[in-house]
Amino acid sequence: MKWHHRLGLLYGILVTLILAMGAWWVIYVNREGRSYEQDRMQRFDSDRAHAADLIRLDPGIAADPAGRLDTDYPHLRFRRDGEGWAVSVDANVIETLRDEARRRRRMFLTEGVFFLALLIAGTTILSLAFRREREFKRARELFLAGATHELKTPLSCIRLYTETLERPDLDDAARRRIHASLLQDIERLEDMMEQVLSVSRDEDGPRRRPEPIDLAEEARDLLETMRAFLDGNAADVSTELPAGHRILGDRRALRVALRNLLQNAVHHGGASAAITVRLAGVDGMHRLSVGDRGPGVPKRDRQRIFDSFYRGDDDGRARGSGLGLYLVRRNATALGGRVELESEEGRGATFTLVLPAHVEEEA
Repeated sequence: MKWHHRLGLLYGILVTLILAMGAWWVIYVNREGRSYEQDRMQRFDSDRAHAADLIRLDPGIAADPAGRLDTDYPHLRFRRDGEGWAVSVDANVIETLRDEARRRRRMFLTEGVFFLALLIAGTTILSLAFRREREFKRARELFLAGATHELKTPLSCIRLYTETLERPDLDDAARRRIHASLLQDIERLEDMMEQVLSVSRDEDGPRRRPEPIDLAEEARDLLETMRAFLDGNAADVSTELPAGHRILGDRRALRVALRNLLQNAVHHGGASAAITVRLAGVDGMHRLSVGDRGPGVPKRDRQRIFDSFYRGDDDGRARGSGLGLYLVRRNATALGGRVELESEEGRGATFTLVLPAHVEEEA
């Protein structure tokens, strides 16, 4: 049996024991309340019998039982009847006793419920922590497997291309094609290393000084830098990038976020991916969006695709390192904005960086 199955079994046993203890506590409190009330009533009955004996045996007390016995028995009442004095317990005292018994039961029940709630909350927190640790471990294992594949494939290609370039009968056109493929695989390796290094950087460490950034110019420059990657994947990119949209922030963070959105659109946009990059300003915020016409993001994945190491299932084949969209969200937050997702299964997905406009724009 796997350790997480054993952990689930132990958690179930623990919860069962806690509930059993709670049931026992309720039974005990009820019994203790009844026992307290019965003990006090027995004491009152004993005092009543003792006071009746004193009245019968002592003529002085019989002459004025209320005056002589009130100090020792304030909870008793004396009433003369045809045969002498009738002794009884004050009805108000009995009602007070019952109120006290109910108060004690409520007090113990409240303490017990609070204690049980703390136990259940504690065990639930521990269970969730173990579950998250297990999920993170599984995600890390998937990441290592994916990263190994992502690294191994271009390395194998580079090795093959290098060996092919050593052939003396290779013509110049083939050499140029192999050279272009080598550059593409090297860029793929660089992108993977950049993602890993971006995640490993200390988020609490020193940050770059914010600078004014023209979103349209930055997007065009990045698209030109990625031209070989986009052309190599037969991606058809259309743009709507009007000028005049500026933000204040870290240029590298913006480029990492936008690059990962473009790579994600290529990987999930299907064959000959049709990608649209749009820029617009709304209510003091700039919206830089990257859309594709791929299969879209399943509803079950939309809450988790921005988690580190998480990789969705694309037609049964998980792709990528699971870090791209995590970096997008982290860098969008570092720029003072957020990332939004609009998707419809079978009709593509659009990821939008919503970033605050540079204050000088509004002056």
